[in-house]
Amino acid sequence: MENWRTIILQWFHIDAANFTWVEQIISASILLLIVAIVDRLTKLALNKVIRRLVRVSKASWDDVLLDQKVLDNMMAIIPSILLVVFLPFVFVGSNALYNLAQRLCWIYMVSIILRFLLSFVSAFAHILEDTDSFRNKPVRGFSQMIQVVICALAIIIIISIVVNKSPVYLLTGLGASAAVLMLVFQDLILGLVAGVQLSANKMMNVGDWVVVKDKGIDGMVEEITLTTVKVRNWDYTISTIQPQALVNGSFTNWENVFKSGGRRIARVLNIDINSIHFMTPDEIAHWRDNTLVKEYIATTEQRIAKAHEDGDEYTAQSLRITNLTLFRLYTQSYIQSLPHCHKDFVSMVRLMEPTPQGQPMQIYFFSNDTAWVRYEDIQARVFEYLFAIAPEFGIKMFQLPSGQDMQRMM
Repeated sequence: MENWRTIILQWFHIDAANFTWVEQIISASILLLIVAIVDRLTKLALNKVIRRLVRVSKASWDDVLLDQKVLDNMMAIIPSILLVVFLPFVFVGSNALYNLAQRLCWIYMVSIILRFLLSFVSAFAHILEDTDSFRNKPVRGFSQMIQVVICALAIIIIISIVVNKSPVYLLTGLGASAAVLMLVFQDLILGLVAGVQLSANKMMNVGDWVVVKDKGIDGMVEEITLTTVKVRNWDYTISTIQPQALVNGSFTNWENVFKSGGRRIARVLNIDINSIHFMTPDEIAHWRDNTLVKEYIATTEQRIAKAHEDGDEYTAQSLRITNLTLFRLYTQSYIQSLPHCHKDFVSMVRLMEPTPQGQPMQIYFFSNDTAWVRYEDIQARVFEYLFAIAPEFGIKMFQLPSGQDMQRMM
């Protein structure tokens, strides 16, 4: 530093030994004036030229750089470089002032570069989030980790400038305090690892609908960062949870349901066992022409007639039609005929093990509309119809006695 400063001063025939404090003040004022002029010119070029070029361009990434003030921070580096370069010509007569001012200028330059790098990483993360290949990736978490590393390196460099030691010297000394650093950055490290696991295993992405029952979370993932996962619940409240809590615990991701195009409807009707009986000829005649069960009735009656002809009364009796059988087959044909029933998925009506609440009959099928409001409307219409049609089969639904039931009994 001293060699090139002395050579340049000799070119201008300036004697550094006779440089008075008045000359130093004048030189410092001239330097600050030059830096201010350069800073003004860079901002003028940014506002008048670069900003207009960015606004008229069709690309979107340059708009992000402009909005995130990446270009502003980059232009601010130029005056700081001039300040560091021309500083040796100000305090040529005072080494103490020169060393102090030089360290302050280097710290200022490092802080300006740090601000530029942080804004650049943030803008780059925004650009990646707008692309299709990175839209559902935890880009925000990785960008925050990079920003943490950049800040740590900047702090080390600033400390090395203050104590006048090499950054390598400080880095070697950090080995002894690695345990303390691990403790301080524990949440960041665990969050990064959990975020990588969530992304690599395709467990969760931004835009997925997740349910964490033990935390009361039920909504869409809006953001995945190093320390938190932000979820907008169905009631528009915002819940946050640590990524490692999701990895170590359990949650349900509904995204595959929406991608498959089918959403399951599985609900049980509890039938009063006392209402189950063999159907009379008049009851069967009422349903003989119904398109949903007429084939079953015709086939069963043919088998009963053939059993009578063969003298097999036991088989004829076992083939008698019950109202629950006809209601079950009617329900099966009914849900399969619905336009909202997904034909590529399983659909069935099955009887489950009897309970004190009656005979459970489960209706199981998938709707071809996964939107929440329309899905609930489809499900409601199906069971509203089944509740209304069941009495025509002589089927009664089971429910616990109400106050009116007790009054009628009394």
